[in-house]
Amino acid sequence: MKFLKRFLLLLFIAGFTALAITWWLKSSTRQLYVLNVSEAPYDAVIIPGLPFDTPVPNNLFKARILWSKSLFNKGLVKNIIYSGSAVHTPYVEGEIMKAIALQMGLPSANIYAEVNAQHTTENIDYSLQLARTLRFQKIAVASDPFQTIFLKRHIAKHQLEVALLPFDLDSFPAFKKYSFPLIDYRKFSVQNFVPLKERNN
Repeated sequence: MKFLKRFLLLLFIAGFTALAITWWLKSSTRQLYVLNVSEAPYDAVIIPGLPFDTPVPNNLFKARILWSKSLFNKGLVKNIIYSGSAVHTPYVEGEIMKAIALQMGLPSANIYAEVNAQHTTENIDYSLQLARTLRFQKIAVASDPFQTIFLKRHIAKHQLEVALLPFDLDSFPAFKKYSFPLIDYRKFSVQNFVPLKERNN
């Protein structure tokens, strides 16, 4: 009986903690979005990549592309930079995301791919370099609420002039239901690919 009571108490604490973290995450990222969207439009938005290993991308991968499309269609951003190299799978993340965005009807003149970044901080740093080369001045980064918390620390630490436009967790179910157009993803694979973890070793 004591064990059961202790188990139920731990279960309650874990559930309460999870709810509290979710509430805090939704509240803080929503405030961040409201603050930064008031400064729109932005010359470009950076979309950090995710590993691609299947014709049916994972839900976070889908959400980031759909969120970038929403920002563009609303006129909140003028251009989109998808960022990511072939990191954990043989597929170049930035190019795959760009190809899907083009199939979804976004104009090629406004879509760019950064293909050197190996992790989140490089997504920002290399994309900023590309943005400056393209003479974009006012830059934002858009991602999911989870990655946004990490990005916020990196941007503050290095005093980068970048705004954050996270999507709301409440919109995630709609993103999950969306079916992406088919693309020939094999065109964006790297031959003789070695995953990042093996390169690090």
